Amino acid sequence: MKYLWLFCLLLISCADNDKEYEGTPTDFEDISFLTTTNENVNGGTQFAYLSTGLLQDGVAYCFCQLQCARAGKTVFSLQYNEGTNYLRYKESPSEDYIYYDTADWCIKYE
Repeated sequence: MKYLWLFCLLLISCADNDKEYEGTPTDFEDISFLTTTNENVNGGTQFAYLSTGLLQDGVAYCFCQLQCARAGKTVFSLQYNEGTNYLRYKESPSEDYIYYDTADWCIKYE
C-alpha cells in the first residue's frame, strides 16, 4: 500500500510539471504589406511583400541609398508576428505558409 501511495504522488507531481513546458501560441496578425531594407548589400536592397491589389509605390520603406535595388512579391495571404519578427505568407490558398525572419532587416508594415 505504501508503494502505491508513493506511485500516485509521483504521477501527480509529474502531471503538474508538464505545464511548465507547454509552448505559448504565436500570434500572427493579417497585414497588407511588409517592406524590408538592408543597406549592407551593394548599396542596399529593398523588398516588398504585398497583399493582392497593392502596388510597390504605395507602401512605406525604410531609408535606403539612392542606388538601392527594389523588388516585390504579391501574395495571397500575408501575416506578421511582432513578438517573433516572423513574416509568413501564402502565394496561393492551397499551399502552406512560408516563414521569413525579419530580425536583421529594417522593416515597415501595415
